[in-house]
Formats: sequence, structure tokens, C-alpha cells
Amino acid sequence: ATPQSGLMGKCRRPRTAFTSQQLLELENQSQLNKYLSRPKRFEVATSLMLTETQVKIWFQNRRMKWKRSRKAKEQVAQAEAEKPRGVSKGGEKLLPRELRGQEEGPKLPRHDASLELLRQRATRLGASPGSSCSGEEEEEFSAMDRKPGSAW
Repeated sequence: ATPQSGLMGKCRRPRTAFTSQQLLELENQSQLNKYLSRPKRFEVATSLMLTETQVKIWFQNRRMKWKRSRKAKEQVAQAEAEKPRGVSKGGEKLLPRELRGQEEGPKLPRHDASLELLRQRATRLGASPGSSCSGEEEEEFSAMDRKPGSAW
């Protein structure tokens, strides 16, 4: 651990290895205050047998570490908030009746779900499943079931 030559021939100090006692006290002080006043920095430095510069740099580094961890937590929380609802742990999309835990007739493949919805609405309106609708009712169904911008 010899001093390394930097630019312009200046020598750098070797990296300070803080003792566990020093780290514990520095962490305790940083929990009380993110910033140290000059008198407090002098007091902490002398009590831990460190230079004021070492304490100052440690606090700078600790604030950056705190800032990075806070930013990472915010990103995780934002990603959690943006997750689509109705998705199980396995990543499979759950149908509404599965979310409620109810069984409503036979399970249909996903592409037949809109056809089943039409049949249910027709039954509610009094049409029998095998009968055909008049043009007026058909227009009402297609207007209710069509998503904006779809060519269905």
C-alpha cells in the first residue's frame, strides 16, 4: 500500500480501513444528522482518531449511498405500482370468474369469451340462444361490445 502518484506528482493517501467501532459511531452520527457542523465533525474526528477530512468524506459517501438506495426503492415501488392487475404469481392472466373464485358454467377458450358474453347479454334481454336478432338488436350488441378504434 505505497502512496500512488496522481496528476502533477501529488501523492494520495492509502485507503483508510475504518474499524468496526469507528463505523458504528459514524453510522450512529449519520442517523442523527445527515450533515455535521464543523465543531461536531472535529469532535467526532478526535474521538475516533480520524482526520476531519476523513469524517467529512465518509459523510459525503454515506449521503450518496443513502440517496442511491432511496432511488432504488422508489424504482421498485414504481415498478410494483405499474404491474398489470389480475396477473397471478405464475404470470398467467386470470379470468374475472377465477379472480372471484366462482365457477360459472364450462370454461371456454379465451377466443370464445366475447361470443359467450354476447350469448349472456342476449339471454338477459330475453332472446333465446338459438334465435337470431333483428337488425336493431344486433346493432345494439355490436355497439356495446366494440372497443373504441376496433374494426370488429
